[in-house]
Amino acid sequence: MGKGKKHYSGKELIYRQQLARQQAEAEEKTNNIRVRQLHQINASRRDISWAKQKMREDKNNDSVLD
Repeated sequence: MGKGKKHYSGKELIYRQQLARQQAEAEEKTNNIRVRQLHQINASRRDISWAKQKMREDKNNDSVLD
């Protein structure tokens, strides 16, 4: 018998397709969550950077007024 592609029964083929689709959906969901988390981290970084800059500016302004 030649080494060809394995043939699955109709039920097994449908099962395998469903499984592959579920795995792809789960992976996509995980990726979406990771992307969302990265966006949150980057936004937080910008906010922190802005707050530090603001504090430095306020500190410098106070020393001028003293």
